[in-house]
Amino acid sequence: METPADLDARIIKLISQVVPVKPEQIKRGDRLREDLGMDSVCSMELLSMLAEELDLDVGVEDAAGIRTVADTIALAARFLRAKAAA
Repeated sequence: METPADLDARIIKLISQVVPVKPEQIKRGDRLREDLGMDSVCSMELLSMLAEELDLDVGVEDAAGIRTVADTIALAARFLRAKAAA
């Protein structure tokens, strides 16, 4: 399993692919919509990328409460832990 820092970097890289912000400028506390300009299409694209990159099946209802970069990382970590435990 990857380290928390590795997961942070991986998620931030994915987010940077759907918003016009460089990875090094993205912080854990950034709000996806307000700070990074993510819209609903970008959100769906990010979910798709999480599914492909991390082999996670994250549903729209699970992602509905995601507001920040840290929320996204926490969601991915939770799903990865559950997958490892299965």
